[in-house]
Amino acid sequence: MTQPKRIPQRTCVACGAKKDQSLLIRVVQGPDGSLSIGASGRGQGRGAYICPSRRCWEKGLRGTRLEHALRAKLTDENRAALLQYMSTLKESDSNG
Repeated sequence: MTQPKRIPQRTCVACGAKKDQSLLIRVVQGPDGSLSIGASGRGQGRGAYICPSRRCWEKGLRGTRLEHALRAKLTDENRAALLQYMSTLKESDSNG
């Protein structure tokens, strides 16, 4: 008998909900300080996962939750890129 394939679970840094990795958006800060949004799980650097809802992104960017998860201070350019990406998201998610 074969076992069912295990689906990786990740936690949203904003709301704390555990979801399938494929349902969350990954934010990666590379070793050179560059920021990558929506990268696959194979990108180099420190990563954090956020629900694809505007409410979670606002919560994650409002304080230092995202900076704490990435273990780095966000630059003004990185914060602007995250805000730009947030503006493309839907208003809210049922769980986030």
